[in-house]
Amino acid sequence: MKSEYKEFFYYVRKRLNEWLQRKLGNDRYQTVIIKLNLIGCLAQQIFYENLYLAIKHDELGTIAKLKKYPRLKLAVAVVVLMLATRWLKWLVVVDLALVISYLYYRHYECRRDVSYHAVQLLSDQLSNLNPKNRYYNYPLREFRSLFKLYRLLHANDQHIDFDDFILVNDLEVIDESGFKAILKIGITSGYPMVMVRNLNDYLLKEFRILLNTNANQYIYKGTLKQDTLAIMEEQPLEQTTNNMKYGFNYQAYPEIQNELLQESQQQALEEQQEYVETHHLPDKIWQIWEYFDKYGEDLGFSYWDNNGNSVTGNDGYISMRMRLIGETTYNDAKKKISLVEKQLRCDVMTRPVASDHGSFQMTFVLGQITAPKTTNVDIIRADAAVGKLALGNSRTGEYKVKLPRGDDLTSIMCGALSRSGKSTMMTQVILSLLYLRTSAGYDYQDVFIATVKDEDYIVNGFKQSGMLVKSDPAEIYNMLQYVDDQATKRKALFIERGVKNIKEFNHQFPSEYLGKMLIVFDEYANTLAVAESERIEVGGKKVKLRDAIERIMVKIGQEHGSRGVSIIVITQQFAKGEVGRLFDVTNIQILGYARSNVWNSIDNTQEMSKYLESKSEQRRGLFFVNAPDLPTDKPQIAFNSGFTEVHTANIDTQEVRRDFDRKFETAKNYGEPVESVQDKSIRTDLEAPVDFGNLIKTSNNND
Repeated sequence: MKSEYKEFFYYVRKRLNEWLQRKLGNDRYQTVIIKLNLIGCLAQQIFYENLYLAIKHDELGTIAKLKKYPRLKLAVAVVVLMLATRWLKWLVVVDLALVISYLYYRHYECRRDVSYHAVQLLSDQLSNLNPKNRYYNYPLREFRSLFKLYRLLHANDQHIDFDDFILVNDLEVIDESGFKAILKIGITSGYPMVMVRNLNDYLLKEFRILLNTNANQYIYKGTLKQDTLAIMEEQPLEQTTNNMKYGFNYQAYPEIQNELLQESQQQALEEQQEYVETHHLPDKIWQIWEYFDKYGEDLGFSYWDNNGNSVTGNDGYISMRMRLIGETTYNDAKKKISLVEKQLRCDVMTRPVASDHGSFQMTFVLGQITAPKTTNVDIIRADAAVGKLALGNSRTGEYKVKLPRGDDLTSIMCGALSRSGKSTMMTQVILSLLYLRTSAGYDYQDVFIATVKDEDYIVNGFKQSGMLVKSDPAEIYNMLQYVDDQATKRKALFIERGVKNIKEFNHQFPSEYLGKMLIVFDEYANTLAVAESERIEVGGKKVKLRDAIERIMVKIGQEHGSRGVSIIVITQQFAKGEVGRLFDVTNIQILGYARSNVWNSIDNTQEMSKYLESKSEQRRGLFFVNAPDLPTDKPQIAFNSGFTEVHTANIDTQEVRRDFDRKFETAKNYGEPVESVQDKSIRTDLEAPVDFGNLIKTSNNND
């Protein structure tokens, strides 16, 4: 039996589907369905409109003034008309006309109803807008809300009918931040002055009336603002208050103020956490932020918005943009740096921001810079192949610079006390410059070395490579004159060929490629001191050899840079009184540890000397670089004086002697005897057997 029932229902369902498919494809049937739907919608509208009006009139009837509404008379008239129609059939037409007129009047009455009209105004914003909600539920909820307000304001005691309490023309939909739509309502009743206190205010909780920001009142000059959507859709009060958070107009409520403050603090904390993780900042940043959150107003400055890449750092430093508060100036802020250092237990550096006088840069020094352990010729050669030099490590990591090329001015001053690593630093710089090359050849063709300690340049193999090395002050002066003459000849050549500098000459005449000349003047201050007592004849006049050397070095630095002459000056005493005008000629300063008076001669703020007070035990490999003409691969942390702290790597002298593979003809072209180039006084074959007999014999012969 079950199978038979299944077959029967299957057959019925199949036939029904076939009939529906035929009908759905029939245009006439579709037209009838559409008309029936319209009739059904109209019938629902008529039913719900009349139901709404009936309930409205019943609730209005609770007011004594409206109890005389002629409901009984109307009912008696309807009964009489129905009895008359039974005897007189033609009255059916009259009945139908009366019914239509009555229904139209009821619809007209709805159109004049404030609550009904409010639904039509907000129809685009209302959800689930079926006939029952549109013509009954939503208007009824709004009516009950307005009716309670009508009674609360005692409008009936003022002899104002409810339908005159709010007029249809006094409704207006307005935009409000945080809300989909707000209904602005004008009332004709007198109103009390109800000030905003908190979110428990009766007008807000019961009627969803929002404050008027002009006076922090709920009803202002006969108008009020209502979250009507919340009334119609029966949204909880929490929904309205949440919407109020997004509008700055509602911060008069203390609860919203506190909640917004908590949300803002939480959001800021989350953003800070994300910022710290993204930028790999050390944990110290939390202590710094907390400190300025607590004491920033008292200090007169605090940290800038940390979401605009205004904070950078690593395990060695944190640098952040600071904003000045109120009338505080940068000089006022600098006076409080010692207090910040004491509270945060770290050194602090500051630097003004030229483009913004309302802020400055503050750097917190968290620890020592870790210097790279060693470097070698192969690494330097590889970096030079791409025009770079890694001078060491700075606060932000590796301190790698782009080396000057072509006619770029290269005038370097390197100064520090003995045993500070000057030779190590400058050996790396010299090797980098000498390994620079183009397709036409190496950038540097000749190297001239002036030093009272020529043994340093014999041990590292520079002299054996063909560089010209002079140690006597008079011979040094003659060598500098030679360079000056060569550069002057180049000047004449450039004028003849119609070019301005060595870069243009090599570009236009590649077959006549000119290499640059490098002067390395080591122990500059000591050399000048030795030359102080000597005099030479210059232009027919006797002058101090010291003055002659200084003048020609200044001339070379000022005039011959574009002709391909670069200078490196290395000295223990780099005070301006010791090196004279030459300091101002240099465009690259690499300075290390020195006495306070030496640093103060070039930094009148005394910032550098104060920083170096505790660095005497850490001076090996410690340098401060001020080189605007050497672009770095990454941003650097600089003192106000422009110097950046750098710790250089060590390079083994014997490794330099073994691996440096360039050869020069500088000494040969200068006329230096070949035997002086290949110095025999220092043995390089340390692994070869030593003939002690010959050594003794030589010694006896010398005796």
